[in-house]
Amino acid sequence: MSALTTARLGREFDRFLYASVGDDSNGMPLTVLSALARIDVDPWEEASKLTQLPQESAVTQLASLLGALRNAPFAGLDPARIAAPLIALLPCPRDRAPSMLKVFAQTAPTKHPAAVSTVLTVLTYLIFMLLSQWLMGSLQAPRQIQPPPTSTPTIDSPSVPTSSQGPQKTGK
Repeated sequence: MSALTTARLGREFDRFLYASVGDDSNGMPLTVLSALARIDVDPWEEASKLTQLPQESAVTQLASLLGALRNAPFAGLDPARIAAPLIALLPCPRDRAPSMLKVFAQTAPTKHPAAVSTVLTVLTYLIFMLLSQWLMGSLQAPRQIQPPPTSTPTIDSPSVPTSSQGPQKTGK
């Protein structure tokens, strides 16, 4: 198993994997990790699988794996008696959670009532409409405001065109 895979699994199986099974026939300490490794089973993968099983099935599975171990320190003993306390060291998955947590998980609402759903739909629609109105208003070109005329010609005085050089004469 690569170091990356081991690091990704975390340390949730450490209590189980490093628990002592006993000493092997040579007097060396034997842990669940070393026992599983000796029979070519990935310890972290097997611990993950055992965690997902019901407790009785997990004990049976681990007992059969320990029974396959050569030079087992528990020759003549029931492997299930050794496996049961070891399985108790595994982290609890959701399906083996305490019964109070199961009750809360079952009573938790999974859907909104129809009225709440309708209100959320109407609010979403209103927000969408307001945003679209604001966007359309900001995209329109601003209107040019023309200043009011500064002087208005009157009927009494004739209109004489002027230039920058003074009044101009018309006619003759």
